[in-house]
Amino acid sequence: MENEIGVRQLIEFVWQTGNLHGDLFNSDNTALQGAAIHRQLQKKWNASYTTEFSLKLPIEIAGKDYTIHGRADGVHQTDGTYDKVIEIKTSAINFENISEPKLDLYWAQLKMYAALLMKNSNVTQLELELLYFQTDTREVTHQQRSFSKKEAEHFFAATMDIFSEWIALKKDMLSQRNNSIRKLHFPFKNYRPHQYELAAAVYKTIAARTRLFVEAPTGTGKTISTLFPAVMALGQAKIDRLFYLTAKESTHQVAEQSLSILQQSGLYLHSITLTAKEKITFEEEKELEDDKNPFFIGYYDRLKPALKDILQHETIITAITVKKYAKKHVLDPFEFSLDISLFCDIIISDYNYLFDPLVYLQRFFQDSVKDYCFLIDEAHNLVARSRAMYTAEISSAPINNLLTEIKRSHKGSSKDIKSGLIKLQKDFAKLQASLVESKDNILILKKYPDKFLKQLQHFVSKTQSWLKQNPDHSLFKQVLDYYLIVHAFIKISSFYDETFRTKLVATEKNVAIKIFCLNPSSLLAQTLAKGKSAVLFSATLSPITYYQDVLGGKDNSLVYKLSSPFKTENLGIFTTPKLNVTYRFRSQNESRIIAALSTMVHAKSGNYLIFLPSYAFLEQIYSAFLQANPDIKTICQDLNMDKAAKNNFLSYFTKRPLENVTGFAVLGGSFSEGIDLKGESLSGVAIVTVGLPSLNDETEELKCFFEQTNRNGFEYAYQLPGFNNVLQAAGRVIRGTTDTGVILLLDQRFTNSRYTRLFPLHWQHYQKSYSLTQLKSQLAFFWRHTKSGNKGRNT
Repeated sequence: MENEIGVRQLIEFVWQTGNLHGDLFNSDNTALQGAAIHRQLQKKWNASYTTEFSLKLPIEIAGKDYTIHGRADGVHQTDGTYDKVIEIKTSAINFENISEPKLDLYWAQLKMYAALLMKNSNVTQLELELLYFQTDTREVTHQQRSFSKKEAEHFFAATMDIFSEWIALKKDMLSQRNNSIRKLHFPFKNYRPHQYELAAAVYKTIAARTRLFVEAPTGTGKTISTLFPAVMALGQAKIDRLFYLTAKESTHQVAEQSLSILQQSGLYLHSITLTAKEKITFEEEKELEDDKNPFFIGYYDRLKPALKDILQHETIITAITVKKYAKKHVLDPFEFSLDISLFCDIIISDYNYLFDPLVYLQRFFQDSVKDYCFLIDEAHNLVARSRAMYTAEISSAPINNLLTEIKRSHKGSSKDIKSGLIKLQKDFAKLQASLVESKDNILILKKYPDKFLKQLQHFVSKTQSWLKQNPDHSLFKQVLDYYLIVHAFIKISSFYDETFRTKLVATEKNVAIKIFCLNPSSLLAQTLAKGKSAVLFSATLSPITYYQDVLGGKDNSLVYKLSSPFKTENLGIFTTPKLNVTYRFRSQNESRIIAALSTMVHAKSGNYLIFLPSYAFLEQIYSAFLQANPDIKTICQDLNMDKAAKNNFLSYFTKRPLENVTGFAVLGGSFSEGIDLKGESLSGVAIVTVGLPSLNDETEELKCFFEQTNRNGFEYAYQLPGFNNVLQAAGRVIRGTTDTGVILLLDQRFTNSRYTRLFPLHWQHYQKSYSLTQLKSQLAFFWRHTKSGNKGRNT
């Protein structure tokens, strides 16, 4: 496994000093613009110049072989002898306003290119040229310096002396890690049913450098069964780094707990949990500008001591740990966590940090494919999440508001931004005109309006310059907010292909344009290809061929489906063939729904959760149930619940209250997955309707798309996403080997073969309840014949 060190990364790590900057304008879009400018400038050079000049140097550091590599923008020759190295930099900042630390980095990068060139040739003197292109004015600045071989040798030695200290630290950490893994055993005395097979499948997937889709029901022990073999693969150099990706913060904690268990069994490695910026940033820095933020000022001067401190004293690094050391060394915790991650073996994070094109970890995923393994937990969530990642929308409303504010401000500096907004407003008006022609206020198109995109790019370029020149303007924040929305829209537009659609919506005062991806599977496949192996797993991944198809793995992946480790007789499943709860019949069957729910909660004293497909229907059934059962303690999910309110809702189940409770919640919401109600916390779940997504023009477009690509459009757009929500909600009931409980499926569609064929293996003993009397009798029989009728603790 080759150990490569990029010149830019090497220089930035060793020589970066001074302040941290939010760098709002440093983006992929800017990088693409910079690459285009590079090509324009390079085309003007004559044959004596070599562009994108590759440089490599094998070197031994701390007893290990490395290759330093880089690509100089240009190298000039005179009479066959190299005499000049050129580095091109682009930005909207005036050259005179570039900070000294930033300029020092530019020159350091040039010096390293020159040092590598001199080591590979007989050249003893080179001219270094920094070519700076100011993007808003297109002004080009040239600066030259002479650089001797002696200076190059001194600079190279100084760079490598500093870097070698860190290589030695990393080598020591790696040695301790591998030694600990060699002695590591599975942290429990026995494997749960199917757990060994799952761990073996994960290990083989990593060794084979492929992808694996796993459906492993609740109780399999998915987290430890995937982490343990991946850790073993780390110790055997089959992978360089492991990413554990989840949809929810609560699952991060489960991964951390599993690593703690392995640590107690002797494991030594470094892991870090990356937390969203808004959640980890110190309160006292949130409203501060960069140049007034003490956690930004001098950040790079304090970074290296802080890194050594945390790496030498901590291993499983959580958000709390990061904040502790960030406070100690006066560093911004979010940026500090990213810098720490470069030294960690395992990175636990949200899906976004790999898959989202706007926020992915560029330091890991921007360049070539690496020996990474991706463990993707709750992979069923990635379907909707990935579509959202490739969706962007802008409207004309903020323009109207900004123009009104500019008119009030009477500031001369508003002139440039005003003209840009007016021009963009006219472009929105042209879109509105196309809607008028179609005689509809909503239009979905397969083709993207390219002319409009060019105007957006022009607006972004001009606005970026204005923002940099007017940081103290009263409208800076409003303009910046709109700039970021437009910028994100342009970025997502760059992925536009036949799987995308454009939606235009017009009202009397506003027009909006939205682009959305119907099937991002190819984009996900490209992202997964940034690593060598991936395991996508969930308790609900049925049918697994559907998830392979929509999550980028159909042609080059393996599948593994485990049966439930729990006794089927501990779970009672009851369907209602005679109860029609489709939208049209809900009101007239309300009393029958309430009667069935009342029968369930009265059959055995305990806690219950009832899931409904919408907030409107939830409130309707909750009110009716409350009226019919005034003696039962009931609670109901609210549309605007914050974290504290959600925790309070769950406390009725997890804190063993004196009275039993029946909770009402939305299917597919925060209480239908990711919560672990063990033991006597939950006796049963009722799910009303099959959970089909609401009918709208975008979901209908999704249905049509899949039909046109030879899939079952209704299944892909409606049935399977809805049924996954059903499976997730039902999965709250049995969480341990001694748990018992019931699932009540209130919708006659559940008895149709279209749905029963999707039932997991541990549901095949479901019973049909044709009447309320029969349901009452079935429930009574179930509770009489399960271990004393009580749901025992999970052991």
